[in-house]
Amino acid sequence: MSLLSLRDVRVQFNTSGGVVRAVNGVSLDLAVGETLGLVGESGCGKSTLGKAIMKLVPVSGGEIVVEGVDIAPLNREQLTNMRRKVQMIFQDPYGSLNPRSTVGRSVAQPLVLAGWKADATAERVETLLRWVGLPSDAK
Repeated sequence: MSLLSLRDVRVQFNTSGGVVRAVNGVSLDLAVGETLGLVGESGCGKSTLGKAIMKLVPVSGGEIVVEGVDIAPLNREQLTNMRRKVQMIFQDPYGSLNPRSTVGRSVAQPLVLAGWKADATAERVETLLRWVGLPSDAK
């Protein structure tokens, strides 16, 4: 079973100038342990595909399956649970980081959402900051 499976995924937007096909027929499988990077020119649909996988934009056609579950019929609660398992890193750093939050708090957030205890979270955040060369006072 694939961790992520896309079959003929299409996303289109209706504009005053006509239909824009932002994503047109993307298919792929991502297995457990694999990493996927989407590369392409500006405006080719990379971010739109990521948003479609997260169900942040409506999908015009095709199928998106996460851990064996088709995301199309998921309700809000089920989507929230699915989104806890999937991460999208936006190209724009301002879209990825909250300017009102510290780096430490941003790094800690997924651990807190996953149910980590405060002391374990603090220790892990400090370790991660150190790994990337940030001082402990950066948190």
